Amino acid sequence: MEPGGGVTPRGVEAARRTEAPWVRTLEAADGVWAVFLQARRRDAHVHVGDVHAPDAEMALVLAKENYARRDPCVSLWVVPARAIRGTASDAADMFEPATDKSYRFGGSYRQQQRVYRGGYSAGPTEDDR
Repeated sequence: MEPGGGVTPRGVEAARRTEAPWVRTLEAADGVWAVFLQARRRDAHVHVGDVHAPDAEMALVLAKENYARRDPCVSLWVVPARAIRGTASDAADMFEPATDKSYRFGGSYRQQQRVYRGGYSAGPTEDDR
């Protein structure tokens, strides 16, 4: 780490060598910056495009000119495109839940309320007779 909190180029290379096999690095040319825009304070930052710039300061200027002139904007982020990491497309199974957590969903709420109110009968139905 650099004193300002950044990652040294040597640190970036070391991080790339130790990445898990499911990590995908975005292939981008030098000087490509991803732009994220926040329209209102309560909104999340959304990726709106890329700019080509030699440094972060110029990338912010270009992002402001290209993406914040017509649309509302309260905040812009620029990130070197090569620093963005994502999961590989063949790693989709890692997002499957490890156990059944259907109890977290509200689908059984109505059934539970019928049981509490006495409107549910566990006895035989009309079809069973």
